[in-house]
Amino acid sequence: MNTNKPRLISGDRNYSSSSLRVWLLLNEFEIPFDETIIKLFQSDSVEKIAMFSPSLQLPVLIHDSIKVWDSLAICEYINETFLEGLAWPQHAKKRAAARSIANEIHADFQHFKKDWPMNCQLKAKVNVSAVIEKEIARLDAIIYCCRNNFGDGGAYLFGQFSIVDCLLAPMAIALNAYGAILCQQSKAYIQTLLSNPNLEWWLEQAESEITKELKVIDWEQTA
Repeated sequence: MNTNKPRLISGDRNYSSSSLRVWLLLNEFEIPFDETIIKLFQSDSVEKIAMFSPSLQLPVLIHDSIKVWDSLAICEYINETFLEGLAWPQHAKKRAAARSIANEIHADFQHFKKDWPMNCQLKAKVNVSAVIEKEIARLDAIIYCCRNNFGDGGAYLFGQFSIVDCLLAPMAIALNAYGAILCQQSKAYIQTLLSNPNLEWWLEQAESEITKELKVIDWEQTA
């Protein structure tokens, strides 16, 4: 196990869903790390991100001479470097299903991610297009089936907390914020994620970010 502290380059708490995934994994497994936060949607955001990220995307993990980008790749690196595989279910059948679900969440649901992006401060009922409804139904089915078939041993998707829960965390925020209609099993799981102490802390930090922004705007308007 490598004990050198990694450095996470992440985006805003309020909007950076991919950063949340990695940040949550590091905190849930109590891995010490340094963090640099780059504010998104600013005139110099791309320039700052380019200093660290070959893809001009966040997050990026820097560890010794190694640089990893893409949230799922970073989670896998953290798992093998710091956790000796503990961030996936230990049972082979569970682990295979968890990896499959994690990759599906990471690669698919493009309409959901585009039209229902994570916004930690948003609470709004919105119209649901047919394509979004289909993707929500698939998420609902994933949660229901995984909890029923693999959820023994805990309240998370595969019982104990794993990488797949990190992948689902920003989607859970969006599903709750936009008022998605889900089965009771899925609703319970979403509330489990939202009640996670680390995720609660992230949401508090997101609220603090927005409060600071509003104070700056108010000061500029009255100056």
